[in-house]
Amino acid sequence: MPKSVFTGRYAILLEQLIAARKARGLSQSATAAELSRPQSFVSKYERGERRLDVVELLEVAAVLDVDMEAMLRLLRGGRRVSGKRRKTQTILDLWEITAAELTGIVDANPSLRGMMLGYVAEAKLTRLLERNPQVSKTMKYDDHDRSRKGDRVILYRGHEFIIESKSLQSNTVRRETGRWEGKAQVDASDKRPVTLSDGSTLDTTCLLVGEFDILAVNLFAFEGIWRFVFAKNGELPTSKYRGYTPQQREQLLGTLVSVSWPPKPPFHADVFDVLEELVRER
Repeated sequence: MPKSVFTGRYAILLEQLIAARKARGLSQSATAAELSRPQSFVSKYERGERRLDVVELLEVAAVLDVDMEAMLRLLRGGRRVSGKRRKTQTILDLWEITAAELTGIVDANPSLRGMMLGYVAEAKLTRLLERNPQVSKTMKYDDHDRSRKGDRVILYRGHEFIIESKSLQSNTVRRETGRWEGKAQVDASDKRPVTLSDGSTLDTTCLLVGEFDILAVNLFAFEGIWRFVFAKNGELPTSKYRGYTPQQREQLLGTLVSVSWPPKPPFHADVFDVLEELVRER
């Protein structure tokens, strides 16, 4: 096998992608099939015979369910050149593209834009939460642990709360008299078995009533402004899918939720008002 020409942090990144593939139990062929690429594509990037470009890297990360934030932190950290560490100011420096080029790539790939927007929204949400001195800790579950939902876990006034972060579907956004209206898709990325109150299991993309504490929806698609609205899990609409029994529908959240600005119940503009309600309920 030829030796990889890549060193430093990109080489470490390749090692993590290979480990992630193996952790998911995927062969190179199966990974290539999910990417709609030939098997040689996976073989060559894993051996370091070719470098993944921006779009390819994000596509591979999505298929392998790799934590994008951790990956970008790794790449931003710098790389070794001739035995010395060269500080990389931005991801643009590392990938050797301009901001205009990256913008063009994102604009030409709507699925990539949506993925990046979701991760940016999580970072914005974390920054909002950490401004409050009552929040003593923020963390994120391992993305590979499909048994636990929630994009952020926080300690607020000594209580642990799980927050699920979602974005608006841009094709649902509309301007009404005096307000914005849209919908957010509130479900898992793929089917997984969930256990209901009677002990039965069900393969579904639906999230469970009580599976997290707060739903946060970013409203960037309304006006290009970073705002969020928040709702308690227990006040979200449940599933109306007729393929489920009435008992199952009561325990599964609806996969499409109406969202507006200014917010209407069950949504609130201030996450800390919602957290205070949950603290009182405990």
